[in-house]
Amino acid sequence: MKFIELLAQPWSFVRILRLVMGGYIAVVSLMEGQHFLVLAGLFFVYQAVMNVGCAACTPIKSEHENLETKNIEVEYEEV
Repeated sequence: MKFIELLAQPWSFVRILRLVMGGYIAVVSLMEGQHFLVLAGLFFVYQAVMNVGCAACTPIKSEHENLETKNIEVEYEEV
């Protein structure tokens, strides 16, 4: 996938939050001389720009939803 296509994907609230939070962490920690935290901030920026991470995952459908989409009849037996 090209970089422009990654940026064109829909921007959710969490994706914008990661970008702002990562940028803030990177800049403040760079000014304070905390170089390890700069890497953490840049990691958040990377996640936001490339749209990767936990918030980028699609939700897993439950077994019940899968049965509805496949139109499988479920037989019930009285106990």
